[in-house]
Amino acid sequence: MTRSCSSQPPYPRLGECYRLLARALDTKSGNRDVDRLAREGDFDWQLIPQLRQEFISDPLAQRVNKEFSDFMVAVVDAFHVQYVHVVKTLQMDALTRSQSLPALITYLYAPYAASFILEMHKAIPSPPIVALLDTGRYPVDVVIDWLESELGIEPKQLGRRLYPDSTGLNKNGRQDLQRWRTGIQLPSLNSITLITRELLHHYPRRPHLIKAAGEWLMTARMLSYLADEASVYVDLRSLMLREVLGNIPNDDIGWILSTLNIKGAEHKRAVVESGLLLQEELKRTTRKAPDAMATTRRGLDAFRQRLHMVEEEDVSTYYLEWLEGRWHVLAGQMETAKDHYARAADLALYRSGPTQKDIIREALLLAAYLGDLPLYKRLKHRALAFGHSYLPGWEQSVADAHELKLIRSNFELRFPPRGHFVESPGFA
Repeated sequence: MTRSCSSQPPYPRLGECYRLLARALDTKSGNRDVDRLAREGDFDWQLIPQLRQEFISDPLAQRVNKEFSDFMVAVVDAFHVQYVHVVKTLQMDALTRSQSLPALITYLYAPYAASFILEMHKAIPSPPIVALLDTGRYPVDVVIDWLESELGIEPKQLGRRLYPDSTGLNKNGRQDLQRWRTGIQLPSLNSITLITRELLHHYPRRPHLIKAAGEWLMTARMLSYLADEASVYVDLRSLMLREVLGNIPNDDIGWILSTLNIKGAEHKRAVVESGLLLQEELKRTTRKAPDAMATTRRGLDAFRQRLHMVEEEDVSTYYLEWLEGRWHVLAGQMETAKDHYARAADLALYRSGPTQKDIIREALLLAAYLGDLPLYKRLKHRALAFGHSYLPGWEQSVADAHELKLIRSNFELRFPPRGHFVESPGFA
């Protein structure tokens, strides 16, 4: 019996990353597309630029300032490119999400977040970075302490200065500041906008400082939120502080993740080796012995049983489904092969590194060969989200019946008749 494809891949999906950032910035609102991207994966590769504008560019430009918005967009764009490259090139097909995240946060997310903080520190007036990353302090409180010092306000008195009365709106303003400073509540994007306006009203001659304070309050909110989300696995702020203080060599994330993946597969080495042997026997283009169909069928059944004995989650099941898809193609059983390839493509994404490109390509070609336009469209979106293009101008063309007809013949080139099982009826 085939398992479901419900387990989370070791790499967070792009939709999960953008949803987390939107929540950290308090810009998510009620957008359902990002929830679907987080849950299902890349069902529409063109959504990401729209989400960047909706979650980052527009709200930050309107509520904070245009310069901060542009800076955040540039930072996110650069990280997006780096992240997709890592996901495409470094496989983690022996790890669960809970096993992979500590390493990803430590060696990928935290260093990038630290560089973001340092770039801000260089560009605008800034609170003390070490204090901001001190796990014994609340980041928002650090920013407000710094602002009080810069404005010549006695420590912990900003609330009284901005809201001198203790009734009505003034009372609420004081209470909000107190909650922020003690970590009871994070300031909302709207409240940061309002307090920045209040500061400008009281200190009209310090616009540059107050503009920077608004940016740092947003950064402190974001830092607090992300650190809380990461706390199940690691101490994000301590990791960032280590990066900021420097004097440590740059970690080779490729070596680190590869080593972690190898260690994760140690308990099932014999099973992995049997899978690699099956892949060799199921090559697309090599001639098969007369008994290959039966012997590889027995081998696949045994591989499935052994794999399920050593795995509680669908960690390496994508590989089994890929081999099953191959076997059924070579046996001429295309509809059954399509089901296996669809599952393999689902499970390989954000997991199998460079292998996912081959799996998606074969699944795409099979969908085109069988005229399954919905599956073809879904796979094309996922391929383009990772920068995989299998034909010139493919990203510009519409996935329709005409495109299926154009690409259909490529399936027979990918799986030439000489590689089929002797018993196979061949292509219909």
